[in-house]
Amino acid sequence: MTTPEPMRRDELLEMASLDALGMLEADEAAFFSRSFLDAPRMVQDEIRALQASIASDLQLVSDEEPPAFLRNKVIGAVLEEIDDATKGLAPIATIGALRNTRAANAHTENDPESLNRFNDVEQHLQVERRAIRVRSMNRTLMAWRAATVGLAAALLATFMWVSVIATKAMDVNRIVVSQLAADEIIAKVGPHFGPFLAASCQTLSLVSTRNENVAAVLYVNTKTNESFLLGFALQTNKDYTVRCNYKNGSSVQIGKLIGGSKITGGLLAQMDMNQMKSIEVLDDQGQIVLRTV
Repeated sequence: MTTPEPMRRDELLEMASLDALGMLEADEAAFFSRSFLDAPRMVQDEIRALQASIASDLQLVSDEEPPAFLRNKVIGAVLEEIDDATKGLAPIATIGALRNTRAANAHTENDPESLNRFNDVEQHLQVERRAIRVRSMNRTLMAWRAATVGLAAALLATFMWVSVIATKAMDVNRIVVSQLAADEIIAKVGPHFGPFLAASCQTLSLVSTRNENVAAVLYVNTKTNESFLLGFALQTNKDYTVRCNYKNGSSVQIGKLIGGSKITGGLLAQMDMNQMKSIEVLDDQGQIVLRTV
């Protein structure tokens, strides 16, 4: 049976990762080892560097501890392999004091004290386990820091959005009141709006839900709970429905409007402001056009 030729450099590099991960069969691993020993020194250094990078990759390191029996089995197999490999390097014969030293060592190999090397390996494994735990904690800490930064950015964006909506609501109120004088408003929407200008009223601004140039202001008499809605730039001769949504999930129609050229107004039914959640204006297709902020 002829011995196969050693692997080339590209074949060795291809098999190096599988060998580092322990995924080669016994015959393949032996063939890889023979080819590695026959390879030039530069190729060997390149393969060692590749396998070292694979072995130190944190993504391939498990956070789970192996069972004790499996760990001891692996350690024993490694030590046996080391002993078998070093036997071939021993000299054929020794003379003098060196011979006596080797003979004394041979008698102590089977002594219980030889188990100290297992303890040294166990201590090394404990150090490695602590290092793995530290790396795992560092990864967790970095993830929490990233989540904190993301949450802070989301809160900042939400605050800016609320500020923009509030500013827009105040602008709507100013636009409606400043463009038309009180007398002109009453002339366009009817005399029912006059008492709301004189009484102590709570105002609610309604903004567009479609990014359209429409708006409205709701005047609510705090004593009688009567309300009046002023709509701005609603479509002419188009029917609109005003709906009140309560905190318990129910909705009640409280009035209707017909769009005008500039401003539209209508007296609405009484409503409980303490239980009110939002006010919406719907078009004739049932689509929400305006909603309270």
